Amino acid sequence: MKIQFCKSEFRQYGNSKLDTFSGEVKNGIYTNPTVFVTPAVSESDFSQTLTEFSTASAEYSLLGITKRTVFENKRQKLIRYLDILAKYTDRVAQGDVSIIALSGFIPSSSSKMHAPVLDKLQYFLLKRTEVAGEIIVDIQPVSNKGAVSYGCLCVEGAPLNHPVFVNGQLKLSTDGPAILQDANKSRRKVFTGLTLGVVYFFYVYATNPTSVSPLSDPKNILAA
Repeated sequence: MKIQFCKSEFRQYGNSKLDTFSGEVKNGIYTNPTVFVTPAVSESDFSQTLTEFSTASAEYSLLGITKRTVFENKRQKLIRYLDILAKYTDRVAQGDVSIIALSGFIPSSSSKMHAPVLDKLQYFLLKRTEVAGEIIVDIQPVSNKGAVSYGCLCVEGAPLNHPVFVNGQLKLSTDGPAILQDANKSRRKVFTGLTLGVVYFFYVYATNPTSVSPLSDPKNILAA
């Protein structure tokens, strides 16, 4: 049986498509640490290189040939990192198409797979820290659902009344309790400056290119 691997067609992508694709790889690999335990390129190095490429691309588009050399150097560095991560993903996946798709790369067996629809998240932990009014939320990772990002709501004093997502946007009553939202993609959320002695209710959710999960059932904790 032929073993599937990451396609390298990203080397021929135009600037905008390469930027988008690189963002998908970044999200796929670095937000799924239980699958991609020790990426061959650090998240900080890859993020910096992607940012530098995006900036150089914009300047080249605006200023033309005077910025071409810088742009080409940044593009080649980004592609070199993508090559390294593709080889790393192949080692991790061992031909498993679902893992290749989770990484953001395109499996050799087919065109890019559509990520499965996300279910309600069931598992997350709340804990107070030694800092007054600080609560940490740790969300268990979702596997085999494509490139997944994580969000969290922190609600002061009372649970939400029938919260829903419409077209990927959370719809809430304007006269409800105070709400803090963290949608920074990572599985660990840190809420600070909470009012001491007040109970806070937490909800988590996930997103991928296909769907937004329903909000989880709430968990609550007293800020202290």
